[in-house]
Amino acid sequence: MNEPRSLLILGTRTFAEEVADLAGDIPGVTVAGFVENMDPDRPGTPLDDLPVHWVDDIHALAPTHVAVCALSTTHRRRFIAQAAALGVPFTTLVHPTARVSRSAHIAEGAIISAGAIIGAHARIGRHVIVNRGALIGHHTTIGDYVTLGPGANVGGSCTIGEATYVGIGAVVLDQLTVGRHTIVGAGSVVTKEVPDRVQVLGVPARVTKEDIDGR
Repeated sequence: MNEPRSLLILGTRTFAEEVADLAGDIPGVTVAGFVENMDPDRPGTPLDDLPVHWVDDIHALAPTHVAVCALSTTHRRRFIAQAAALGVPFTTLVHPTARVSRSAHIAEGAIISAGAIIGAHARIGRHVIVNRGALIGHHTTIGDYVTLGPGANVGGSCTIGEATYVGIGAVVLDQLTVGRHTIVGAGSVVTKEVPDRVQVLGVPARVTKEDIDGR
């Protein structure tokens, strides 16, 4: 974490710009550019005065650069797999204003944004996004590719399944499990177990859609 790192940000939308901004606050991190994988005409036009690279061209940067994926969608694994296949290693970003317990574990590719708090013995999976001011309780497990929106509050001893999206200001009460590929809508309050592949909304949160695939 203390060695200088040249950072590539996978993504070219507004959230990528936000991640670049928070990365600029982290000592030893230099944002070197952005990476596009959908629009082949996008490279060549700078973003925030930094270059935009086409994904197939970043293999040459792999020996000297690391990456994070700045797509808020839980389907970002596809972009991540492209970059990984080209040999680009992933790093973890933790903003200086975040508070992460010494006993917590954060896996590679995670982004912990400004004002986030991660409690004791929490486990944060690969390529998780913990957005501004989100709270994660003690002994809680957050699965790979999960997105926690700004101000989301996940209680202690919870499990959030892989590739689930917890919206802005949503609350998950203590000792609950939220399934995989699920959406918890903004402002919702989860008071009981939530199965895989559903959308829940409201206070208390109720299932409003089934057979979904994250967000």
